[in-house]
Amino acid sequence: MTTEGYQEIERFLSETTGLDPESLGRKSIANAVDAAMKALGIRRVVDYLGVLRSGVETLEDLLERVVVPETWFFRDGETFNYLRIYLEERGFPGSEKKPLRLLSAPCSTGQEPYSIAMTLLEMGYSPERFRIDAVDISAKSLHIARKGLYGRGSFRQKGKDRHEHFFSKSEDGLRIDPEVSGLVQFYRGNLAVPYALRKQERYDVVFCRNLLIYLTEEGRRAVLANIDRLLVADGLLFAGNSEVVFFFQNGYLPVKHARSFACRKTGTCSLQGVVAPRPRPAPLKKEPRVRLNLKTVPTPGRREKVPETVQRVHAATSLQEVRDLADRGELHEALRLCEQFLRANRCHSEGYYLMGLINFALDSFTAAEEFFQKALYLDPRHYETLIHMGLLYEKRGDHTKASIIKDRIERFRLNHADPQETL
Repeated sequence: MTTEGYQEIERFLSETTGLDPESLGRKSIANAVDAAMKALGIRRVVDYLGVLRSGVETLEDLLERVVVPETWFFRDGETFNYLRIYLEERGFPGSEKKPLRLLSAPCSTGQEPYSIAMTLLEMGYSPERFRIDAVDISAKSLHIARKGLYGRGSFRQKGKDRHEHFFSKSEDGLRIDPEVSGLVQFYRGNLAVPYALRKQERYDVVFCRNLLIYLTEEGRRAVLANIDRLLVADGLLFAGNSEVVFFFQNGYLPVKHARSFACRKTGTCSLQGVVAPRPRPAPLKKEPRVRLNLKTVPTPGRREKVPETVQRVHAATSLQEVRDLADRGELHEALRLCEQFLRANRCHSEGYYLMGLINFALDSFTAAEEFFQKALYLDPRHYETLIHMGLLYEKRGDHTKASIIKDRIERFRLNHADPQETL
């Protein structure tokens, strides 16, 4: 097969599923395509591509060959510990008339939604007080999930013996008790396409872990839009450890519980209706100008001539690398690099915004506020900074300042007025 043929298939996969070929591994995709062509008796890539575009079954077959599930029960244990705390603090919500609704997407081979069910049963929830929906793109994974039979690789968590009573031994492994498996409804679906699960009611809790890392930018935006629509106001979202910062950057509030990788939708705060749509910061098109020997933030618009060598920014301290580290959950390293960047680029509003965002994610609210203020001093129209400053004030309970920020955003969005005012 030609390189161009591979690229066409990769492009088709991205457009139809939101999957990113680079993240999945181009060699893995090529091997899957070769195997699929061999199984169909097709020799030419152009013929296979035509079949792929004309039939859903062919696409599903390729996805099964490309997507390799890898999960286990109670993965990231603090996630489930915090789920307990969250529900206990809210007085065990859920009733027979209005059950607690939880979503696991993608659910892979079922270990995550079954872990949720076991957690709720251990808390004393009766089955009629909650509903768990589980969604995955892979029909094969859903078949394994419904079967409920698992080998040793599915039991890697600490204290796994604690959940033994939910399983029974068989010749092929451990089978989950029907008491648990009957509590999960499995569906075929893909959160990375627009309007996924559009017929479903809203959920109180959504688990969307380790999906964004395999998606294109368009796929991530589709996931964000779907979760915004599917999660109730002030609902709880669990993401992957390298993904949670993405949701922080898009208006979700961090949860103060180490390694839970949880955040809350901001639907109940006064910023509701302002957070979306959330434009992304413009990409850097040129190296930022550097100011020398400054102890404070410079006045916006002021220019100083500096040597060309000083204006260059070393690649190791670029803001893109800072963003990549933050997206992977390496917040302290991202903070260190961003500080290094700002030492060489004292008048860069985006750098101060990122410093504020990282400190916000680390619950360092005083530092976050200081950096957000510096970013706004340099660029009063920095929309993302305004959004997160408002969220910070809501998080701290300072509703007066949050209201002022909301008014500034509204005027900025509706009237294109200059939002620079004194708080």
